[in-house]
Amino acid sequence: MRTNIYILLLSLIVIILTSCTSQKNLIYFQTENQGAYKHAYSEGSTNFSPNYYLAKEDMLYIDIITHDEETTRMFSLKENRYSQSDNTIYLNSYVIDKNGEINLPVVGKVNLEGLTVEQAQSAIQGKVDNYVQGAVVSCKMVNYKISVLGEVNRPGTYTFYQPCVSLFELLAVAGDLTYYGNRERVKIIRKTISEDIIYTVDLRNVEILQDKNMYLQPGDVVYVEPNKNTKALSTLNIPLTTISNSLVVLTSVISIFSWILSLNK
Repeated sequence: MRTNIYILLLSLIVIILTSCTSQKNLIYFQTENQGAYKHAYSEGSTNFSPNYYLAKEDMLYIDIITHDEETTRMFSLKENRYSQSDNTIYLNSYVIDKNGEINLPVVGKVNLEGLTVEQAQSAIQGKVDNYVQGAVVSCKMVNYKISVLGEVNRPGTYTFYQPCVSLFELLAVAGDLTYYGNRERVKIIRKTISEDIIYTVDLRNVEILQDKNMYLQPGDVVYVEPNKNTKALSTLNIPLTTISNSLVVLTSVISIFSWILSLNK
């Protein structure tokens, strides 16, 4: 009887130890040594994020300010242009149509497909200057939405108004990976006009800092796989501390039971 109990206890310990992810698999940006990491970029290359080029159905918020209020209203879609709520920004936005163009009040059609946001702003500025001098044009993307699924603490779709978003910025707003997230195989799913692409990145490898794929694009979907060693525990959604505490209690119960058996001999 006692032998069977010890075998059961040993089996439970083996299962838990094989299920737990080692600390090494949880650490980001791993290097061979503990010193500072530095990567020197070759001449002509930079560490700046790659540009995103506008495509059909992209949505832009465009604000045109002139020297007087009446002229400014002529270039605006709505009267409440000074409100900066999400709804107002959406209502004052332009969608790039199937021809790659937007249709601005007064100015008319402007082709923006294939341009960066900065280039689009310059193109609109040039058109506006033909009608009024001294106007200030600002341009921002509205549909910079990225979805994150799988083993993160707050999965969902997030909207960004900055011109560039990295994978780590997305994971930060999503509450980071859960304990069960596989940091070795994080997938970035990207749809383009001609193909669907899936990139797989390793968050543990410090060389990811030079990977251009870590910079996300509007419409990207990031999927974090469950770690294969903890998939069973992930399904049960049992925290590691709970498992450890349960093991301590089980060990104590078995010890007491073994002591009682020894008294009965």
